[in-house]
Formats: sequence, structure tokens, C-alpha cells
Amino acid sequence: MRKLIKTTAGWIHTTLVLAIIIPLLYALCVKDQTLVGPYLYLKCLAILFPVVITDLAADKCRNLLSYLFLSALTLAATGAMGWALAGSLHNGLLLLGYMLLLLGETLFVIANRLTARLQKKKEQEAALESDPSFRPFYDILKEPAFPVLFYFGAVYVLAVNFNSSSVCNAALFSAVLYAVIAFLYNYVHETDHYLALNKRTCSLPSRRIYGIGSGMLAIYLAILMILTLPSLFTIANRHYRDLRELKSDVTIEYTEMMPEPVEAPTGEDPMAALMEEYADVKPAPWWLDYIFYGITIVIFAALALALIKKVYAVFQDFRAVNDENGDIVEELQDTNDVINITAPVRRRKLSERERIRLEYRKVIRRHRKDRPAVYESPAEIEQNAGIAQTENGMALHVKYETARYGR
Repeated sequence: MRKLIKTTAGWIHTTLVLAIIIPLLYALCVKDQTLVGPYLYLKCLAILFPVVITDLAADKCRNLLSYLFLSALTLAATGAMGWALAGSLHNGLLLLGYMLLLLGETLFVIANRLTARLQKKKEQEAALESDPSFRPFYDILKEPAFPVLFYFGAVYVLAVNFNSSSVCNAALFSAVLYAVIAFLYNYVHETDHYLALNKRTCSLPSRRIYGIGSGMLAIYLAILMILTLPSLFTIANRHYRDLRELKSDVTIEYTEMMPEPVEAPTGEDPMAALMEEYADVKPAPWWLDYIFYGITIVIFAALALALIKKVYAVFQDFRAVNDENGDIVEELQDTNDVINITAPVRRRKLSERERIRLEYRKVIRRHRKDRPAVYESPAEIEQNAGIAQTENGMALHVKYETARYGR
């Protein structure tokens, strides 16, 4: 249930942020809002369809081709839906702008989902290698955040100053709904995070924590609704103005700024006389053209090869990250490595820090069957391995922390 709440909040977050863009651009560019109509924002909510479908496709598709195929179908369906909802916009540029912007937002969502899916492989590799310098990919279409309310506030201010009541109402209602889902998402996310950090605490009252948190969330939402009531009841008294109609009272005498007329020079044109002094330009040698042709072919071949390798790598990364009910699916592949039993490979000499870390890994594996979690500290790893209180374990702890964290 909590996962469904977070997923649905992410869908609403993306829909509200993208749906307000088209009405705002029409308010800024079209002076006569009667040509647009008061229901343009409702037509722009069609972006919810690709937001939901692409999110599900990015999680369920096993390979890149299936995702691209579903994305193409989603793009076509969104275009058909936008055409059906356009209604009064069937008059040239307004319709064209609406369709292009809606399809552009859909392409942005598709590309963002693909990027987020490809980043999962890097996150898994960084987790296995315990890379402290890795920074996870921040998906702007997944997590509602309270600073986004300033975005709706800026839209509201622009709409008031460009005489667009429909966009003002859309920004106001979007901000109220967004605040609700932001409160709900952050409550579920932070509570889950707190329980995950304290999952080893004995007899943690998770039900009581959720009960108290739900009560406080209801209080916050009630206060939010009370604070928004004045804005909702005073919609009819809102004052608009159009910055495009403001005129300046300053009068400028342009005649005083005009330069004095200059008499045209008489006589022979000096440029023509200069050009007559030079002889005709000799044509370039015939072999020079073939050299340039060869260089161009080599450059294009190199670019095509790099593009093919990049596309192949993207396909492999997309397929490498696949999960079924939370279980990572990996494929076994053949290897061409030759194992020489009689003549073992000579290893390079390890440094003191590498030797201590290798020894620490061997000791932990000897006393512990499961793999330590990425968030466990050395003390927690040793405690779970049962060597934290032994003399050898304490000596190894000091050497390992010096080798890992010392300079």
C-alpha cells in the first residue's frame, strides 16, 4: 500500500508540473484568451497517460526494443488523444502549438524513464564495489518536493500580470493538490526510511509510529485546507493586468539623433581598382579533393562505429537491469578465459593497505556466511560475524580502520 501511495504521488507530481506549461505559454503568447478557451488546462492533463504507461514500461520491459516499441505506441496514442481533446483549438497555429508541446512533453517523459532505467546498473555496480564517490541519479519525475510549490507560485504571478484567469485558477488548484501529495509522499518516505534505519531495534512499535504519523498528517492537511479557503473564496475579486498594454510617457525626438547627411564620394572606386591589380585565382590540384573526400569518409566511419557501439552498450545496460518481484535477474554467459593449473598467474605485490583489507575480507567470510549490507560499518560487520569481542577481532579492527580511513 505504501509503495502504491509513493508511485501514485510521483505520477500526480509529474502530471501537475507538465500540464501547466502549455496554458502558461498560451497566456504569454496569445493576447486574446477567448481564442484559447477556459478548459485548455484540462486538455493538457492528457499527459497523465504517457506518465503512467512509460513508468510501468520502464519497470516491466526486459529489453530496450520492447520499451521503445511501447513508447512509440504511447506517443501515437497521446497524439490521438490530444487531437480528440483539442476541440476549439482546431484553428491553425493554436492546434499546432498544442500538439507539438504535448508530444514534446511525452518525448521528455520517455527519455527520462529510459535514463533512470539505465542508471540502475551503475547504482548496482557502485553498491557491490562500495564506491563512496558514487552519487545516485535524481529522477525529477519520481519524487514530489515542497520547493516545486514556488514553481506554481511563479506561474500564478505571471498569469495575473498577463490577464489570464484560467491559468491563475489552474496554478492555484494545482498548488493545493500538489501540497497534499507532497505531504503524503514525504510522510510515507520518511517513515519508511526511519524504520529501515532502525530495523534491528527490538520490538519497534511500527504500527504505533504509523498511527501517530497518520494523525499528525491529517492535522497538517486540515490546516492546509483552512489556509487555502480565503484564496478559493476570493477568486472572483482577483485583480488582473496585462503588461503588454503598458506604455511609456517618455517622448523621444528621433530627429535630433539622426546623423548629418554625408555626400557620396566621387571619382574612381578604390575597391574595384584594387581587385584589378590581382590576377585570377589558380584552381586547387585535383588530388587535394580526393584527400578531403578520404578524410571525410574516415571521420564519418569513425562516428558511425562509435554510435553503433554506444547503442549496443545502451541495449546491454537496459537488459542487464531487470528484476522480477524485487529479485535481480542475471544471465550466465560463456567465458573464453584459459585456466592454467600447472603454471599459476603471478600476482603483483600487494601494498600494506591492500594486504590488510584482503585479510579482513577473508576473516569476515570465514566467520559470516551472508554478504554484509552496504550500510554496515566495520564494527557492525564484525559484530554480526561474532569476532567483535575477541582479541584477534579487536586487533584486526584497529588495523583495518587504519588502512581504510587513515592517510
